[in-house]
Amino acid sequence: MDSLCLTRRAAGVAVLVTLVQGVCLAQGPAGAGSQRFLQEQLRPLIEPDLTTPAPADRLLIDYGTILRSTTAWYEDPGNDPTRFQNSRALHIAESRPWARMTYGGVHRGYVRGQFSYLSYYKGDHYDFSGNHDWQGPYLDLGFYQFDVDEAVRRWTGESVESWSAEATVGRQFLYVGRGIAFGLNTDAVSLDWAWRDWAGLVYGSQSVQRWNDLFDNRSGAYQLSDRGFFGAQIEYQGWDRQDLYGYVVSQWDTSDSTSGPDEYDSEYWGIGSTGELLFGDPVDPWGIPNLRYFSEVVMERGQSGTIFSREEVRSWAVDAGVNYYWNAACRPRFTFEYARASGDTTRIAQPQRISDGNLPGTSDTTFLGFGYLNTGASFAPLFANLEFIRFGAAARPFADSCSVCWQNLEVGTSAFVYWRPQEDAAISDVRADISGDRFLGHEWDLFVNWQMSSDLFLLVNYGVFFPNDGSFSPGNDRSRQFLTVNLNWLL
Repeated sequence: MDSLCLTRRAAGVAVLVTLVQGVCLAQGPAGAGSQRFLQEQLRPLIEPDLTTPAPADRLLIDYGTILRSTTAWYEDPGNDPTRFQNSRALHIAESRPWARMTYGGVHRGYVRGQFSYLSYYKGDHYDFSGNHDWQGPYLDLGFYQFDVDEAVRRWTGESVESWSAEATVGRQFLYVGRGIAFGLNTDAVSLDWAWRDWAGLVYGSQSVQRWNDLFDNRSGAYQLSDRGFFGAQIEYQGWDRQDLYGYVVSQWDTSDSTSGPDEYDSEYWGIGSTGELLFGDPVDPWGIPNLRYFSEVVMERGQSGTIFSREEVRSWAVDAGVNYYWNAACRPRFTFEYARASGDTTRIAQPQRISDGNLPGTSDTTFLGFGYLNTGASFAPLFANLEFIRFGAAARPFADSCSVCWQNLEVGTSAFVYWRPQEDAAISDVRADISGDRFLGHEWDLFVNWQMSSDLFLLVNYGVFFPNDGSFSPGNDRSRQFLTVNLNWLL
C-alpha cells in the first residue's frame, strides 16, 4: 500500500484476502506470502463501485462478473523433499460473479462469489492428491450499507454539510492505518464517519471460519480461523498537506478447546502520518513538489502461549518511506521504504508457532499482526522478526502515446535487502535454519501493469530471491524465482 486512504467507505475496498489462503500457493512453506502479494495487486482493480446514484425511490440493480486467468511458476527448493521440490507450476481459472443494488440513494447492497479451478503441472500439488483442485463456490463479499447522512438529508430536509456516516453489515474488507496490524476480509459491523476535519472508522468483526488461521499452533498444523476483532481509527485532516491518524485493534482467540490449549490474544496501538515531506510549489526554491512520505509505528500488547503458561506479548513494528512522483516524460515515480518488526531472542520456532515457541517465563517480543506489508514477491516472509529496506522505481514509457491503451502501460522494479533483528531467532521461512547471522539475503522484483482497455487488465510479476548462506544451510540457500502472468476481465 504505497498510498494510503484512511477515510474510506468501509465496503468500498474488497477482495478475498487472508494471511494464509487457498490451495494454490498457500500450502507451500513460502506460498502464503506470495498469494497475498498477488491478491493485494488485484484488489484495487475489483473494488465494488457503490457510488452510482439511483433515482429517488427507485431500485437500481446491476450485475456482472470478474474472470481471472493466472499462470504461476516458481522455484521451491529446500532440504526436506516432503515439503519442497525444485519448481512448481499451476494455472488458475477463476470467476467472481457479482451484483449490486441501490435504492433511493440510501440503501446499498453488494454480493460477490468466488469459484476457481486449479490445474497443477504433474507432481506439483503439495499433498500429491492429484493435478487438479477446486475452490468454492464461496461467498467472497456480501454486505448491506446504509448511508446515514443521505437518509437524514432526504427524510428531514435538513442540510447535512459538516458530517457524513455510513454503516455497513456483512462480509467486507477492512483495514486500519497501512494495513500492518489489521487488514482482512471479515464478517463485520462497521461505521465509517467524517466530521469537519476529523474522520474515523469503528468496527467489530469475526474471522471467516473457512480460512486457515495465521498460526500453525495446534500440533504444528493449520486450523480454521476463529477469532474476534474490534477496531477503531481516528484521523485529523486539518493540517495543510498532512494527515495524522491513530488506531487501536483488539483480537482474541474464540476457538474451542478441542483444537488445543494454545491461544494468542493481542492488542495493537498505532500512530502514523502521511503527506508532503517538503512543502513547495514549482516556483518555490525551498520546496520539492510531489515528494510524499508515509510513516507508522505500532505497539503490540497481549498474551500468548497455553492455558498452563501464558506469557506477555511486548512487541513493536515501524514502517516509513517516501514516494517521489517526477513530473517528466514517462511519469516516473520512485520509492524508498524502511520497515522493522521486532523479534525475540528466546523464540527458536517460527514466529507463527505458539506451541514450542516463546521460552516460558519470558515476554514474547515477536511482532505478529493480522494485516499485510509487501515483503517481496518471491521471498515474501511474514512481517515478524524482519527488517528490510526497499528501493522501487516505475514509469509509463508510452504515457504520451496517442493510443489510450498504451498510455496505461506501466513497468517497474523493486530491490529488497533483508535482515532479522534477532539473529538467533527464527523467521517465518523454515529454510532460514542457521542462527547467528542477521543478514538474510536480497531480492529483485520486476512488474508490468497494463490496462489494455476499460475492462481488461494484465499483471505480470517476476521476483528472484538470493538467500545468504550464513542464514540458510546448503540446499536451502539456492536462489528462488517467482513468475506470474495474471489476466483479468471485468464484465
